[in-house]
Amino acid sequence: MPDGCESAVGLFQLRTLEPGAFATAELGFAMGPAFWGTGLFQEAAAQVIDFAFDVVGVRRLEARAASPNGRGNSALRKLGAVEEGVLRRSFLKDGQFMDQILWAILDVEWRRAHEYAASSLH
Repeated sequence: MPDGCESAVGLFQLRTLEPGAFATAELGFAMGPAFWGTGLFQEAAAQVIDFAFDVVGVRRLEARAASPNGRGNSALRKLGAVEEGVLRRSFLKDGQFMDQILWAILDVEWRRAHEYAASSLH
């Protein structure tokens, strides 16, 4: 929680997509609008992704965002997720079916990017 906050400002969900294994998982997220654009999402998401890869043993992490959700899609891109496709009419919102963008982050790509970032700090 951010300093001074007494309640949650968002949530992350990590769930398996394979019965009996956690090699492929889905990342879900939501954050209160008051905290959009503060960098809090990127910081928290990186911690959840580190946990998924380093502790849980996930190899592939998927996320989905409704195609009109520019902020959510941009946040996933900034994390290093790769857009893999469009899930057509796969999400019902306000009585309308919407397309979703399927994103993925692979453990090897995440580690490579973060090892490079850590080594450039020294």
